[in-house]
Amino acid sequence: MAERYPAKNLPQSEIVEAGYLEAMLQHFAASYKLFWLKGIYTEIMKGNRQLEYKRVVARMIAAAWYPVVYFNLNLGHADLLADTIHYVHNVLGVKREEQEETIVTFICESKDRELLKQIKSFTSMVPFRLIRPFYQRELEYEKKVDHTFNDGKVNFLIEKYNKRDHNNALYSMNREEQVLTISPKWAEYIIQNATIIEGWMNYKLIEYIQQRNPNVPAIPFKIFPPVQRNLSDATKYWEVVQRQLHLPDIFTGEAFTSENIQKNGTISIDHFIPWSFVLHDELWNLYPMFKNVNSSKGNKLPDLNRYLESFCEN
Repeated sequence: MAERYPAKNLPQSEIVEAGYLEAMLQHFAASYKLFWLKGIYTEIMKGNRQLEYKRVVARMIAAAWYPVVYFNLNLGHADLLADTIHYVHNVLGVKREEQEETIVTFICESKDRELLKQIKSFTSMVPFRLIRPFYQRELEYEKKVDHTFNDGKVNFLIEKYNKRDHNNALYSMNREEQVLTISPKWAEYIIQNATIIEGWMNYKLIEYIQQRNPNVPAIPFKIFPPVQRNLSDATKYWEVVQRQLHLPDIFTGEAFTSENIQKNGTISIDHFIPWSFVLHDELWNLYPMFKNVNSSKGNKLPDLNRYLESFCEN
């Protein structure tokens, strides 16, 4: 029998029809299915085969954390995942640079009612829709004979087919207990081809985010936590410059005197245009500033009407 979804970008397999994995992410208007699949992938690679819905959502949030919170990327005006991430960060107090596993643990253990409500909103549709390609033929038939076809009916049918034929799908669902059970065949395939599958998902994510952030540079480097930065060479350079030119702090207009350092904090070298936007340490964008001023500036773009001219002059 011919494969329903021939694989084009992923390795062929004798144990599963790899094209189903591609079909899961063939069309998506929001990031939910992509991050749900990435969450499942991460759990499979950690050796887990039974996954609570809540834990997969926690993985979704953790995977999208740095693109949203640190790099300020837009996931789309109708995408609610970013709203949940901002709620966890701004209201529940999880810090911007938090580790992925800490974020996952925090969400899994949280009893916050609003967060639980938001988590439930993701699990009401995404688990069904990701595995829809496995049952597309049956759904198309049902749609022809049932004129009341709607989202609720689609979910009902996917769940029915999944219970009857769960061995071929990526996972089987237990909606009552809110648990997924990963298919052993699919777990084996994913582990065997982990590097390629991860790269394929990241490519899909980069493509999705780039479409929604067309003027933002270095998108491929903004889907992961930032790497360690070393500004020691720039610091040495500016020490030499300051000994000769005595340039002022551009945000306060004050000289780097002992008195002003005591008032505004020590001198630090940092980016005029935030590193989280340009994602490089080129010397033209680095400038000495008081530490307290730098901290208050954070990762926001300075007011260019006020500061750009003096920055360029200096």
